[in-house]
Formats: sequence, C-alpha cells, structure tokens
Amino acid sequence: MLFQPNNEELKWVVKVRQFLEENNLEEELKSESERLPWHIRKKAGEANLIGLDIEKKYGGDEVSDLTMGLIYEELGRHGLNAREVVGAGHGRLIGKFGSENQKKKYLPDLLKGDLLIGAALTEPSGGSDVMSFQTTAVKDGDDYVITGTKELINRVNEADVFIVFANTNPNSRSDKLSAFIVEMNNPNIRKYEFQTLGLKGFSYGGLEFQEVRVPVENRLGKEGEGFSIINRHFNFLRNLVALISIGSAQKALEQAIKFAKTRQSFGGPIGRFHSIMHKISEGETLLEASRLLAYKSLSLLDEGKDNSKEAYMAKWFGTTSAYQVIDSALQIHGARGYLKDYGLEQRLRDVRAFLIADGTTEVMKSAIGREILGKDIYNASYGRKKDLGVNV
Repeated sequence: MLFQPNNEELKWVVKVRQFLEENNLEEELKSESERLPWHIRKKAGEANLIGLDIEKKYGGDEVSDLTMGLIYEELGRHGLNAREVVGAGHGRLIGKFGSENQKKKYLPDLLKGDLLIGAALTEPSGGSDVMSFQTTAVKDGDDYVITGTKELINRVNEADVFIVFANTNPNSRSDKLSAFIVEMNNPNIRKYEFQTLGLKGFSYGGLEFQEVRVPVENRLGKEGEGFSIINRHFNFLRNLVALISIGSAQKALEQAIKFAKTRQSFGGPIGRFHSIMHKISEGETLLEASRLLAYKSLSLLDEGKDNSKEAYMAKWFGTTSAYQVIDSALQIHGARGYLKDYGLEQRLRDVRAFLIADGTTEVMKSAIGREILGKDIYNASYGRKKDLGVNV
C-alpha cells in the first residue's frame, strides 16, 4: 500500500504550516515555562483550524483521519507542545459520541478557541488498569453524583470542561464505566498540579471530585459505554501521538544531518565517520517505517475498519523510534546537543512522556499480543476464565 498524500490533504498541511510559521510557534514554545501560548490557540480558532476533525454541519471541516495524522506530524516539527494548537483534541469525544444538544452546547466555543476540553481517565490506582478505577457516578434523580480522584492528567488548569470516566456499575466488568461531560466551575472540584520533566505545554496534575452533581443529560453516550468510547477514541489518538513524535524526531534528524555535513573534525566533516552515518541511516529507516504504520492505521479508520492492532503498533513503535532518533541526533551534536540553544534536549524530554502517556510501551506490546494470539490466551495470563469484552 502506498500512502502518498493527495492534494486535498497537502492543502491542509500547508495551511497549518503557514499558520505555525506566521505565529513563530517553535520559538514561542522555547520560553522559560515552555507553556503553549493561549493567544495562538485563540488565533487558530479565528483561522478555523480547531474544527478540522469536526463534522461540517457543526462548523468543522470534517477532514479525514489520515489528514489529521499528516497535520500532527507537521505540528511535531514545531514542538510536541503544539499538539492542541489545531484540531478538536479531546473535544472530538463530544463531536463523535455526544448528543445533538451536547454538540450544539459545547462545539461552537471549542471551534472558536474559547474552550478547551480535557479527558479525565487515569486515577491514583492506575491508568492502563481501567478495571481498578475507584471514581463512581451514582444516579440520584435527574443527576449523577461523581466522587473520586483523577490524576496524572493534562490541562487541569486550562480546560473548562472534562470528559470524566466513572463507575456506574462497579459490580460489572464489561460495562462498568460511563463517560460524563463535567464543567469545572464547580466548588466541589479541587485541582492540583505536578511539575514534570517535559511536555509542559499544559498543566499536569489531578482533579478531586467531592460529590459533584452532573445532570443526566451530560452523560456521554449510554450508561456503560465508557470502555467502548475509550477504545474508539484512543485507537485514533494513539496514531496522532505517534506522528507528532515522528515529526519532532524528523526535525531533529534533519538538524543532525546538517550538523554532520558542516561540523569539521580530524580534517573533515564528521558525517564521513561511519558511526555518525549509521545513526543517520538508522534514524531515517525507523521514522519511515513508523510513519507508514501510523498512516496505515489511520487509513483503516477512514475505511471504517478496525485498527486496534495497528494503533497499538503505531503508538509503541512510533514513540520509541522517535525517542531513539532524537537521542541519536543529540549525540551527533556532542556537547552542543546538551545545550538548550539547540532545542534537542527539549525535544528529548518532551517525547519521553509519550512512551508512557496514552498507553505505555509495555501495555501496547501486550495489547498487540492479545490481537495476535486471541483474547482467551491473553485473559488466561491474568487468570480470567473467559473473554470479558474489555480492551486496553
């Protein structure tokens, strides 16, 4: 299969690239805080670049999933903290699974750049182990009462709305989780923040829900559909994580190639040394293979086919390859690569997060094994007696 971008896809990539360059985003993200400048996201809304993956009837552009992947690869060249400058991000959850009223209520502000939407999934008890989640949503009349803690999540201070996943049927396994649209202007929600190694574009921390009342009409999808929503959303998102990492690594590798051609040592350019040449050759090969995996995965989604295995592969191989390539690019630069001025140390710190976020490398490999060997063998490794219909 040949994944060659067509003119329509390239048009969007060029449009996004021009926007990022006009707003000097790469330099903006090198500030002391490394925070994403909020005014640039607001400008993206004014330029109609946030609704790229939202249906046209709600004001979006309804681009293909592969197009979004190509755009995210371009974003990565400017920095991993550019990841939510354009596109709906977790707002896509409402765009894909929300009711008509929910879409009409939240999507207009999202598309204008006035609203950021986060996803609250991970808890102190675990992230990939969704069966261990303790947060509950108890039906009480026309409301659900949410109690619990979500932790190690992005956008805790910037997002005005979170999609919160909570137990509505704790005694079940396959349909215990439900999703809720929760507005953050509630006195019973406490926010706290952590300091991170990298990926500092948004705040990172936790949310404590102390008997937070949410109206029934804010449930996303049917009760018990939380697992299905998670799987479908992340089978898309993991490809974007891979491709934004690949884009960042490609930019780092190009920087290393230029340095290898111009840096003189022992009477000539260092690129003539095979130790340098091999790092560059390996880097180009890893990135080409990684992007093709992600392109195939997104193409399957566009065709309405299941892409679970391919999404796991793309996430694992894309992020680990990107980390290896950026690390090699830094090594090629020697001591200079360790300096902030060259930007490589920031790329390395940022991409390291994606070997953990949205499914760790280890969990992705196990999930691939489940897809290949079958769920009965996978469940047997946990002592389960039958397929419970639950994916990672």
